Amino acid sequence: TTGLSSQYDRIIEIGAQKIQSGKVIGEFSSLIKVKDRLSRVVQKLTGISESMLADKPDISEVLPKFLNFIKGSILVAHNASFDMGFLKAESSRLDVDLEWSACCTLKLARVFLADLESKSLDAIAKHYGFIFESRHRSIGDVKVTVSFLQRLLTDEREKLVSWADMQSFEV
Repeated sequence: TTGLSSQYDRIIEIGAQKIQSGKVIGEFSSLIKVKDRLSRVVQKLTGISESMLADKPDISEVLPKFLNFIKGSILVAHNASFDMGFLKAESSRLDVDLEWSACCTLKLARVFLADLESKSLDAIAKHYGFIFESRHRSIGDVKVTVSFLQRLLTDEREKLVSWADMQSFEV
């Protein structure tokens, strides 16, 4: 995103993987052109420059494709309230109804990794030895989040048996 406020800032990259029976069956990734200038902080954090976004589609073109990709899926994100805030704000601006909730792996980490000092995605990756393909980029973060969820579902299989067991971790 161009910043931390879903009211004032915009999505510059969106990505997801579709997982079924523990296997990746699809992937969606798109950079998004925005009217706002990217701050140096955002460029340094993400590695995304304004020139990388110049010829990309804007959110009005990308969001419908993304929503079609996730149709029928359960969304999972680390700090899902941040991601969902931006998705809902962009949807609202485009007069698109977004009625998804998301399972939050940050909430899961707070319960199942209570002894871990930080529950950031970086701390979780370090704890499990997961390697980021690219940090603060959609697919790089998605892959680590998927790895963490799969690990939790294995390690906590007696407690996380069905979607009903995950609903208290929804945002």
